[in-house]
Amino acid sequence: MPPADDPYALPPFAPARAAAVRDQLGLTTGQVAWAVAAYCGSPVHPELVRAWETGTATPENIHVKALAAALWCSPADLVGEATTLAQCRTVAGLTLNETAAALGITRDQWEKAERRNRWQGTPAQTQALLRTLCPPPPCFVAACGRSEQLRVLLREAVTTWWPTYVGPLARIVPLDPAVLRHVLERLHLTYQRWEGATGGRAQQAVQAEARAADFLEHIDQHLWQHLREVLHFAGHPGRSTP
Repeated sequence: MPPADDPYALPPFAPARAAAVRDQLGLTTGQVAWAVAAYCGSPVHPELVRAWETGTATPENIHVKALAAALWCSPADLVGEATTLAQCRTVAGLTLNETAAALGITRDQWEKAERRNRWQGTPAQTQALLRTLCPPPPCFVAACGRSEQLRVLLREAVTTWWPTYVGPLARIVPLDPAVLRHVLERLHLTYQRWEGATGGRAQQAVQAEARAADFLEHIDQHLWQHLREVLHFAGHPGRSTP
């Protein structure tokens, strides 16, 4: 994959997605290899396509784009979730200039934001960012430099009275408060089950205490996982004004 400062960096390649798209089209690896080779102008063996699909080899940026062309899909359909502002822009199919114009900032300002993966725009510019690039919540929170603040809030929420934390959480994570309320309640109940089990037999109590501590340590990861499940089931992004 391209280096982090590549102006057209894509998120990590998702082998299973590529294999699924090819299967849906009814194409062989040989047919895909021929199309990729035609796009790139250099030979590509069917075994290499198979290696990409099984994860034993990682295609370069140009090969991901060629593979997308061969499979009649977008490169975004063949990669995982964007984790940086640069990856969000690339997935959206925008240039540096187009992105800067959409956000109402200069190209230099946007390049600096990408280079540092740090977003410090005004509320209006932030809304434009959310509309234009649709960054995944983890990516947006990290770019705003609020990951640690989020973890602190989540730990407090699941260990105390969680409903009072929905508002503060919604000001960090750009999603519908109703969605956050649902997920926060699930996190609270999960933690309370482990916490409640610490009063059992000695060995079970030790195990439950360790599980509860590990849950708190990775509380933000649990939040993102629950959110992905809820939003996937609902079939909508659930985004709102941060």
